[in-house]
Amino acid sequence: MYSKRTRTSRTPVPGATILLFFLSILFLGLAWGEVVDRIVAVVNDEVITLTDVNIILKFDLLEGLEGSQEEETRGKILDRLINQKLVIQLASERITVAEEELEASLSDVVQRIDPDLAGTALLQFGLDWDDLKSYLREKLLFQKIISQRFNRGVIVSIDEIERYYEQVYVPSQREKNLSPQPMIEVLDQIEKDLQRERVEDQVQEWIDNLKRQANIQIKIS
Repeated sequence: MYSKRTRTSRTPVPGATILLFFLSILFLGLAWGEVVDRIVAVVNDEVITLTDVNIILKFDLLEGLEGSQEEETRGKILDRLINQKLVIQLASERITVAEEELEASLSDVVQRIDPDLAGTALLQFGLDWDDLKSYLREKLLFQKIISQRFNRGVIVSIDEIERYYEQVYVPSQREKNLSPQPMIEVLDQIEKDLQRERVEDQVQEWIDNLKRQANIQIKIS
């Protein structure tokens, strides 16, 4: 089903100003009406190109980017790619992604965007299926590392659940003109939400620390 071909290297960049720099680079290219690949970031000698970002966008390879303008979405993709690169580079875990996992992930992507459209997009970027799997492998490695380090049972107290119920859940339901359910009926969901938020905060703190240790540069070439 899949053909074979190789690609140039791909990769990461830094903080709050990344989006502005990145968008200025993007707009320059669009203004000239050119589709030109360029390095947009370097993280510890690994390169992220404009094409890498556009491939992620075209094939919808990252979750949680819905509802943004296309230029803003590119900026978020770039930041996520930086995070992935840093975690994979600096994490000490020995984690691998099985070929079966890659095939399943690729199948999900292809079916989600339509097989014919996926094939056409591959041709537009000069890619083959193995090239696309390399992006998916990095994504799955990142997810596995995060899961192994942080999803080991976050403790949430009943006091935290009660505060969340009273200060967040009840007001949100009333804003929607809905009647809040008794706390006992939503306790499990609130606990899961709080655990997820706690893990997300821990992950972000860890990644911010990795960024302080890394050599991250924005490149305009």
